[in-house]
Amino acid sequence: MSRGGLTARVLSAWSNPAASMRAVLAARPSEATLLLFAMLSGVFHFLGTLASLWLGREASGLGQDELLSRIGAEFAGALVFRTLALYGVALAAWAIARAFGGAGSIYASRAALFWSALVAAPVMLGATLLSILAGPSLGGQADTVFRIAGGMAFAVVFAFCLAQAQGFRSGWRVLAVMALLAMAAFTLLAILSTLI
Repeated sequence: MSRGGLTARVLSAWSNPAASMRAVLAARPSEATLLLFAMLSGVFHFLGTLASLWLGREASGLGQDELLSRIGAEFAGALVFRTLALYGVALAAWAIARAFGGAGSIYASRAALFWSALVAAPVMLGATLLSILAGPSLGGQADTVFRIAGGMAFAVVFAFCLAQAQGFRSGWRVLAVMALLAMAAFTLLAILSTLI
């Protein structure tokens, strides 16, 4: 990886996500390092959830005991269950990439997802904080707008990192395929929900 600390590498990844992914793959980080990437992104996720719970406590009417229980559950969810879910998503991303001609390994897909999650985590936390701050002035739409913006930031970084990990030439094409697959999945779910 490039010189500098992890914070510097995460910040520099925004200028060129593909190059940052090449550096990650060239460094061949251990599974423990990849796990650290995933869990650090979970810490950012937890901080956003904590801010939402704490700043919205009066509106939600949670008592102190209930709030502390919820915080504990969110912490476990962010660090344990979210991390496990990332492993599953990485496996699915590898399988889908293989179906489209990807040549990378499961390890490379995992590295791409975990690195992308860490790179996008501060932006997603910022989007959550902005939605909390802008919420009263913009109504209920602020939460949706800022969360979509944070999700899009993650999707763009992940598309470029996955393109590098799987040997695709264009991160934009990977992003387009991801968007089409997401739309197809939502359409299928909508159709299935009308049948049930």
